Amino acid sequence: MKREILVSTDPRETRLALLEDGQVMEVKVEREASKVGSIYKGIVEAVLPGMDSAFVDVGLERNAFLHASDACAELESESGEGGSNGGRGGGRQRRRRVPPIKDLVQPKQELMLQLTKAPIGDKGARVTTRISLPGRWVVLLPVGANYVGVSKKIEDEEERARLKEIGHKHRPRGQGIIIRTEAFGCDESEIAEDIEMLKQLWRKLRARYRSRKAPALVHEDLGLTERMIRDYYNDDVTRVLVDTKAEYDRVLEALRNIAPAAAKKAKLYREKESLFEAHGVEAALRDALERKVRLPSGGNITIDETEAIVAIDVNTGRFIGSKGRGLADTILKTNLEAAREIPRQLRLRDLGGIIVLDFIDMYNADHKRQVMETLEERLKRDRARTRVVHLSPLGLVEMTRKRTGQSLLQSSCNVCTRCGGRGRALSPETLAARVERDLKQKANQKKVTACLVIVPPEVGFEIVGRGGVGVEVLEKDLGVALYVRTDPNLTADQYRIEAGARQDIEQQLRILRHGQMFHVRPTKAEIDADTVTLASVDGMMVEIDTNKDPEDLGDLVTVSLSDIGRSWARGTLLE
Repeated sequence: MKREILVSTDPRETRLALLEDGQVMEVKVEREASKVGSIYKGIVEAVLPGMDSAFVDVGLERNAFLHASDACAELESESGEGGSNGGRGGGRQRRRRVPPIKDLVQPKQELMLQLTKAPIGDKGARVTTRISLPGRWVVLLPVGANYVGVSKKIEDEEERARLKEIGHKHRPRGQGIIIRTEAFGCDESEIAEDIEMLKQLWRKLRARYRSRKAPALVHEDLGLTERMIRDYYNDDVTRVLVDTKAEYDRVLEALRNIAPAAAKKAKLYREKESLFEAHGVEAALRDALERKVRLPSGGNITIDETEAIVAIDVNTGRFIGSKGRGLADTILKTNLEAAREIPRQLRLRDLGGIIVLDFIDMYNADHKRQVMETLEERLKRDRARTRVVHLSPLGLVEMTRKRTGQSLLQSSCNVCTRCGGRGRALSPETLAARVERDLKQKANQKKVTACLVIVPPEVGFEIVGRGGVGVEVLEKDLGVALYVRTDPNLTADQYRIEAGARQDIEQQLRILRHGQMFHVRPTKAEIDADTVTLASVDGMMVEIDTNKDPEDLGDLVTVSLSDIGRSWARGTLLE
């Protein structure tokens, strides 16, 4: 598999893309230094036994969250050489009962903590006392570990045994190491050198921890470029393209730290067309912010991201199957295409947490097996840890993917102020009915002879009706005078009603007179299934007499008012 790494920088952000066989698989964006992986000296602010967790001040905007399962029972006041889990190092860790949080930490206690999840929305960062220091070939676990682990993605048993033996030989006493996937085929000397470098880093961190007053930053993880080079570079990478000289120099340094020969793969991009446009990254990013993803044969998948879960639905869409093939084959082909595309979308959008995949129902056991094998094979290429539950009879697959920060959608978009992030808005008919019910309550109050109603424009059109007929009927039913005004700044579920004496209401409103001329911006609207041209003057709905299509009226027109009522007027278009 051919891999390329693209690095693009501008004054606002640094972006890095990973391409596999020419296809964009992952994009990382950094506008400020990532906090995940950084190490802090924190002070416990509160211990909450009911939640089996604690809140710790590490110097960020919000206190960090420490769960009992993320706190080592062997904590030392200075997080020293790391506790021992007992037994011979390198054996499988036995699953141990997690002690209650009150037995692990106390208020005002100082701790060395590492961020595992960045703050998201209203949630603070998540931290752990189980420090991990990643190197090129291994990860050093200096606290609460006493074993050697080998990446599960290394499946060759002989290689696993070789790497584990090397790990036992060089593992620091009382500490643990995990040998990374990238170590496959590495010489013992390379792994030993990596472990020694991490041991020296740990000694520096401990000294820095002692000298600083909590809360304080003890160690900041590498920047995006260096981190991605460390984590993604391997022999499959054919080149690293960078579009600025300053970042190119950083890439060269990072590659030289891996191997002198690796630096030869770095290239400075000098073409006029932007790096990301030329390689399809910008187009992939635009598509990744869309809800629907099209599949090669005409089917599609829809991706709905919520705070608690990500739901992915597979549909045949425009795909009606191939000639001579039945429905089952059509469904299989769509599901197989989805099984290949979904892992890519998870990586590209950086989706995490609980994910539910709704494949099209299949009744053939062999078809189900093919889809699951395809899905699991593609998920193996993902560096993020995933766990898949087998396909259910309803065609649902439950899975999890490790989440460390915001998804692409969360980092690139703000919550819509009109719908509050729901992706849905009340229809004008629904809100109009709600307003009218509310009006009945207000009109029944004592001394109420008039109501001022302020609603979004589409709702105003719905209440007033063609020629003001709707509001006239409503006035007769309620027995009060109604003054309907529109406000384009209201969201689709907002409105205001002011009930009181008619003269008090009228004093708030501008008096419009027959023959007055106004510059207005017409709106094409549907009332009673007829197309009419509407505009607003001080919030009052104006129905414009014209035989022209509203699209031909221009941005701004002049109208003369006539037939002026409380909520409605007629306007004649002036040439």
